[in-house]
Amino acid sequence: MRIRKAFTMIELIVVIVLIAILAKYSAPRFKRDTRVEAINHILTMIRYTQNLSLHDTKYSDSNTTWQRSYWRFHIYSCTNSSGIFYKIGTDKDFNKGINRAESAIDPSNNKYTFWDTRKPCPKNSSDALSYHVSPNIFLTQKYGINKATFKPCNIYKNSITSSSKYIGFDNFGRPIKSYIASIRPNYLGHVIGSCEIKFEFIDSAISPFTIVIEPETGYTHLKD
Repeated sequence: MRIRKAFTMIELIVVIVLIAILAKYSAPRFKRDTRVEAINHILTMIRYTQNLSLHDTKYSDSNTTWQRSYWRFHIYSCTNSSGIFYKIGTDKDFNKGINRAESAIDPSNNKYTFWDTRKPCPKNSSDALSYHVSPNIFLTQKYGINKATFKPCNIYKNSITSSSKYIGFDNFGRPIKSYIASIRPNYLGHVIGSCEIKFEFIDSAISPFTIVIEPETGYTHLKD
């Protein structure tokens, strides 16, 4: 009995054609979906901010400005219009800002969620990592997001609205705004209406999306 040790030319051609067909229809599934990646990441990091707040009581009986240290998710712009990025941090020294030591660690890579607004955004991930900074925070370089708009949301303080580019959480996980310059714990910055953040892309072909943070519970989700 003769044993065939190789494919015939016809069989090879058939196999190649089949592989080409499979590659054609499977390729879109492996194509990077930047919009979905951005949505999932931002949702995760806002929820991460809330989780940090739930596990870190900020009350102090020795400093009346202690509310300033609530954990917050804050959008900033790099210098020279080189992009936008976010910080997650707690103002431990009550000076209104978030420095490197006060920033959270990105759990996905163990790097700081911090950047100096006086510097241009890093051009790539390697540059960010060289500063021990998470590349994920640079929304323009990582996802092509060039604009984040915080729509006004109602707070207790005189029933006014706040469109400042941050959202914070108290130790019960409740969303809070207009507290960065607090001089006494009056609790008037708690959100009483849904807060929305709209993100837009450099590529106009990619649809914008809006993240919603609900009052009281701080439930964060994608707007339909």
